[in-house]
Amino acid sequence: MTKDATGPAPGVDQALALALGALRRCQDPAGYWKGEFVTSVLGEAAEVMFLHHLGTPDDEVSAAAAETILSEQTATGGWAAYHKGPDALLLSVFCYVALRLAGHEPEEPAMRAAAASIRRNGGIEAVDNPTMLAWLSLIGLWPWRDIPIIPPEIVLLPNWFPVNIFHVGAAARGVLVGNSLFMAERPVTPAGFGIGELYARSGGDRQRLPRSAGARIVTGLSHWYADHPIRFLRRRAVKKAAKWLFSTQERDGSWGGNWPQTANVLLGLKAVGCPQDHSVFRRGLASLDDYVVTKDGQHRVEMWTSVVMDTALAVSAAGMSGDPDTRAAAEKAVRWLLDNQVTELGDWAVLTKDPVIGGWPYEFTNNANPDADDTSWAVAALRRLHPRGADAEVDDACERACQWMISQQCDDGGWAAFEPLRWKLPGRDALARIGFLEAPSADVTGHVLEALGANGQADTPAARRGVEWLRRNQHQDGSWPGWWACYHLHGTSAAVTGLTACGVPGTDPAVTRACDWIVAHQQADGGWGEDIRALHDPEWHGRGESTPSQTGWALIALIAAGRADSEPVRTGLDFLVRTQRADGDWDEPWHTWVVHHDSFYWRDSMLRLIYPIMALSGYTAAVSGSEQR
Repeated sequence: MTKDATGPAPGVDQALALALGALRRCQDPAGYWKGEFVTSVLGEAAEVMFLHHLGTPDDEVSAAAAETILSEQTATGGWAAYHKGPDALLLSVFCYVALRLAGHEPEEPAMRAAAASIRRNGGIEAVDNPTMLAWLSLIGLWPWRDIPIIPPEIVLLPNWFPVNIFHVGAAARGVLVGNSLFMAERPVTPAGFGIGELYARSGGDRQRLPRSAGARIVTGLSHWYADHPIRFLRRRAVKKAAKWLFSTQERDGSWGGNWPQTANVLLGLKAVGCPQDHSVFRRGLASLDDYVVTKDGQHRVEMWTSVVMDTALAVSAAGMSGDPDTRAAAEKAVRWLLDNQVTELGDWAVLTKDPVIGGWPYEFTNNANPDADDTSWAVAALRRLHPRGADAEVDDACERACQWMISQQCDDGGWAAFEPLRWKLPGRDALARIGFLEAPSADVTGHVLEALGANGQADTPAARRGVEWLRRNQHQDGSWPGWWACYHLHGTSAAVTGLTACGVPGTDPAVTRACDWIVAHQQADGGWGEDIRALHDPEWHGRGESTPSQTGWALIALIAAGRADSEPVRTGLDFLVRTQRADGDWDEPWHTWVVHHDSFYWRDSMLRLIYPIMALSGYTAAVSGSEQR
């Protein structure tokens, strides 16, 4: 148990007022909030490779991308996938190749340092992500025979078959189908140079990938069929795959509302003969420009846009604050959210019984694949400004959204962000690691439960099953791992807020154990942080440099569980007060969110502001309520 404190924590009111001012200044005139989506320089490297393969290299773009890439080279020669991380092998290989395509030569000091870093980390032959290595195959720098081939015939498999495109993760479906098309043709646009200097073995000798015997058999069989397809089935599959991709193009021209999926689809369509002046191709290519931004004079590729997430969480923060000016600003965001609710059937409906339209996507547009995380955030946000019965339009939107989320509940009672996990065959963990599958997780399940509770559905069968899923999956130490953010801290915070929103008291053993785990992992400076290394090393669970957003996660959970008056909460609030900038915002260079667990991490400039506001507001409300009693 934690020690109780007395009196309001000092500085909270002023810090909250400053932060709310910063939040209002960040709002777009259209009503939404959108932070900077910052990953590594993988996007800039991929852009150069993509344009080269299309046969449309742009010297100006390549030079700007190369300048950005070089600006993030580490002191040890490679490139890190996250803030203060070690050189990442796959990322470093991509950056090196992109720099070569941009005209940099191996003898340059920066290139020699990069090649040495790659060799120290096992060389290019140690890269174990065949999906990404396929990009090197497209420009002739890696042999296609080492890449397991996804046949386009996968689109012909019926929906009841154990493996079909609707059994893989929704976020990866377009990538999978696009890859199957270019793998059917295995095209090459030669880079014009070799990369023997990246092999750790002398003489450029390489180890065939993949390395396990079973994977080698699968790769060999996939190539045998790729070389001997059943011709009429191949023609039918390519035609159906292309037609499906045409039908799932978003209104802004993208696929999935993001750069990676759009680029992979365009590579696939090009490989099977879609002319680059075709309207679908032109619109897709034009949409990629929307992800290119100039920041501090640098060329950047924002691979995703977290606008719905940022907007919904900002509206929640405004609602929790009770501040009239911020709530008034958030009303415009409420209308923006209502206008961007998905109003058409998408991929998610194919295997959903009696589908109900009503989810929200992560991006500006992704009608094919809304997700439970953003939908839950939107519902909680709308309810914080408009309780049931206060606004008929909000009531209707929340009701449809909750029905949609319930329809996407997994068989075991949990929720994944996109569709229920339907994969029944071996290889689930490996496919999840590279982003092709997603299992139910504590963070998404907790967020959905919070939304159901906010909408008055805490005692429904779906909510009760979700609560039981969390109870079954709590770790012995009291924590839960998350999926989309780092890691046990995020999962545990979401689980606690979800449980308490559904009426589970703070004295419940599951909540008590979770809060005790959070308190036990408070840092010496009063904050909380968890490093990306926690994804792979248990020693880092709950450990890392304190960050404003992760401190916010911890405080939100402790306050929701009734511990607002405890010393750990006051100490955490003091950390936020002490580290706040004069403009009301906080600094947070750390990557705390995850796309793929093996290589792809990100941060969002809005979240370092939003989560502290939620924590400060939650504390203020809890203390005010206690004083009134």
